[in-house]
Amino acid sequence: MGEIPRRGVLRGTAGLALAFAGRDVFRGGERNEGGRRFADAVVSTASALESAFADLSTGDTVVITGDNAPYRTTRWLDIDVDGVTVVGPDVPTLVKPADGANVGGFRIGHNDHCENVTIQGVGYDGNPDGQRASSKRCHGIVVRDATNVTLSGNYLTRTHPYHEHNSGGSGISAEKESRNVRIVGNQIDDIGDRGIQIAGEQVVVSGNVVTNGLDRSISCDVWRGSDHHQARNVAIVGNVLGNNIEGSLTGIGGNDLQAGGYILIANNIGFGTHKSFCHAGFNGRARNVRIDGNVSVKDGAADFAGISLNIDRATNVTIVDNDLYDYGGAGVNVEEGISEFVVARNGLYDTGTDGIRINGARDGVVARNIVSGTGRSGILLDGARFVAVEHNLVRRVERSGIVSRGRGRTHHEITDNHVREYGRSDGYYQGILLQTKGNIVCGNRIHRSDGGLAIVEADSGGDNCYGENWADGNSPWRIESATSFVRGQIPAFDVHRGVVADNTGTVRVQFDKPYAQRPKLTFGRVGGGVESVSYSKTKGGTFDGVELTVGTPNATVDLFVESV
Repeated sequence: MGEIPRRGVLRGTAGLALAFAGRDVFRGGERNEGGRRFADAVVSTASALESAFADLSTGDTVVITGDNAPYRTTRWLDIDVDGVTVVGPDVPTLVKPADGANVGGFRIGHNDHCENVTIQGVGYDGNPDGQRASSKRCHGIVVRDATNVTLSGNYLTRTHPYHEHNSGGSGISAEKESRNVRIVGNQIDDIGDRGIQIAGEQVVVSGNVVTNGLDRSISCDVWRGSDHHQARNVAIVGNVLGNNIEGSLTGIGGNDLQAGGYILIANNIGFGTHKSFCHAGFNGRARNVRIDGNVSVKDGAADFAGISLNIDRATNVTIVDNDLYDYGGAGVNVEEGISEFVVARNGLYDTGTDGIRINGARDGVVARNIVSGTGRSGILLDGARFVAVEHNLVRRVERSGIVSRGRGRTHHEITDNHVREYGRSDGYYQGILLQTKGNIVCGNRIHRSDGGLAIVEADSGGDNCYGENWADGNSPWRIESATSFVRGQIPAFDVHRGVVADNTGTVRVQFDKPYAQRPKLTFGRVGGGVESVSYSKTKGGTFDGVELTVGTPNATVDLFVESV
């Protein structure tokens, strides 16, 4: 009987290993009768591991056993051919660069374009203490010029350089030329820079646990020297993220936008030490971003927002259904340069500053949020324009409930909000404060709860419309601009009940606010009928009061003043 070829033995052994592990084979090569893929190499030594990757052929499957782990590599493990599958034994420190090797783990498409590559069940320890400081970006797994890549069930830790941003080692890096990459179910812990960073296109990052890093847990951009590239058409869904010393849990940066791209960050869980849950920042641009259904609790009181958009320019940004707790800054912060945005149905609890801060942004909607517990205002519109603030619940805020401040006409619509438990007991702050012009404030319900006035228009306000707002208590409104319109308030505005005429039948009333146009007067009790009406004016020509003569001396008159 002739000798059994060594490659055949390896295939048979690998077939058994795969069968016992319950792993299906992905593509290429021979299969046994059960349809499972034979391995083209079974690796049990470091030299065999490096040789297998130096001699890869299209369709190869490499099975790395845990027999002699960790495998102390001296070079990158490169995959530059199509159809390669790498299967590990789920040993956390399976591969570990040798001291002085100055390399990372696996590179896919580094020297040549490749497709249909899978790495699963592999552990990688970057050994930062044994590497030269001048060696940079020794990532655990790098996807460069590659299409259809799956990275699943891998464990990555201690990448080199350790705790060095931009040039440090990240767990997984899917770079600009990568396409159709799936990063699923990996565990990434104690990372030198970012946990996962992506700048490719059509990328799914799902079900990963990323903890104890330096910068972001998951970033939708990649720095490479001075180049800063942003991901396109990506979904960051269902990951558990926590404990970054210097960064946010998720983030977006970069300038190289392409038409039609989108970024989805949804249903992730955040915890522990970090800056923001999501930060879109740097001197870049973003568009078509949806941050949806995430839950995050922050440890520590550092002054960072839960979700912060302070990138140079962003459009079509949606922030919905997130629950954010204990952030030292605002719950949601939207900065100047952002337009066409939605902040809706979020729960923002116990923020250090404002619940929602819209600073210089325009053309947005802030709707149906719960803001509960803030160190400053509930919702702050600061130099913003054309923002609809509607159907929000604002309570337990240290200062005013809803504020519009800035210069000139801001054109906000503040409608149907519910505000209570605002301000200090000395009554200094307001339920709604307007310091700008050209706004509509209608249908709001304000429970004063020992706070200050319900609605106040500051001296810089004017040309505002107030209608059908409700507040408890007496005299809850202070609206003084002659150009503002007030109607249908409860309790009513500029109402003078039980005014008693003198013995000549004369009644004098000072209006609650001046009016640019002569206001309309209506009456309840009229004391025998109104015989004459004479308006008084300010030096500026606005109407500030009225003198009436009624038919019955010493009669009681009820006078209602309406804007026209």
